[in-house]
Amino acid sequence: MIVHGVNVAHIAAALFISRLEIEAIAREEGLPLKRTALRNSPRAWSLLDISRLSRAWAEGEDLPAIAKRLDRTVMAVRKKRAALGLPARERYAEVVWTDADVATLLAHRERRIGLQRIAKQMGRSVRSLQRKLISLQPPAESVAIPADPSVVLTWEQASRLTPEERRGRRWQVRNSPTGLVIGFSRNACTTRWSVEMQHELAMRHFAHQSPDAVAEDFLLTDRTIVSQSGWLHLPRRSKKDMRKAFDPNLYEVYLKKMDYVRRECLGKAGFYFWTTRRNGRRISRLHQQTAVMRSGD
Repeated sequence: MIVHGVNVAHIAAALFISRLEIEAIAREEGLPLKRTALRNSPRAWSLLDISRLSRAWAEGEDLPAIAKRLDRTVMAVRKKRAALGLPARERYAEVVWTDADVATLLAHRERRIGLQRIAKQMGRSVRSLQRKLISLQPPAESVAIPADPSVVLTWEQASRLTPEERRGRRWQVRNSPTGLVIGFSRNACTTRWSVEMQHELAMRHFAHQSPDAVAEDFLLTDRTIVSQSGWLHLPRRSKKDMRKAFDPNLYEVYLKKMDYVRRECLGKAGFYFWTTRRNGRRISRLHQQTAVMRSGD
């Protein structure tokens, strides 16, 4: 995927591994990573769509079924699978792990060999290796928190730190289908909202996850989540419909039920917000406030 120029965010979503692991592989192999901004058009492949495509392909679903699930044409799914470089389904066949296989995997990891090379040597998928490594890890409570600020923390590790201790650190969002990684700036307990963060917030909002549950998964404050939801014009929800757990499958269900679309602001290029499909807003609240402040009114 790196050789073919696949965006690092798409690689993480397709292979269900963190960007930290991808960066380590790229450094070891001496390969440049593509970090260009993701497309914001309504029909662009989102990180969730890519992860769903990869998961369905790994589970052996045929192209028509995947296309129907993603509301796309068979040709579009076929081209995207080829562009991502997803291996043939035979690579995903699960084989029983023996003690010798586990020892070989651990020996390769101690030598800092990348997962792609190990998967090729052992005849397994990267996802299979990732699942096995996770199962071999000790409980989160016994894992020491790395002192190196460049290391991406797990959610369990970051949750044991105070907001002040998380300054200048990055961590994984809990229960993220795309493996989202966020962080605080060095000087304050604030984060810069990226397109990926806004997209996942919208996913959780339309899946009716409560703001306090979203804040807990992001390790941010409720006020931050509610404020960002307001800037994105996310619709109000009934308290009786809100839930603690995040179910990605509910995202598209309620999105179609509410008939909302993602639209670019006419006054602020590159800023997208959510509005009703029919007679929806064209100017975002963010641009309106900026215009008022500039005018001095």
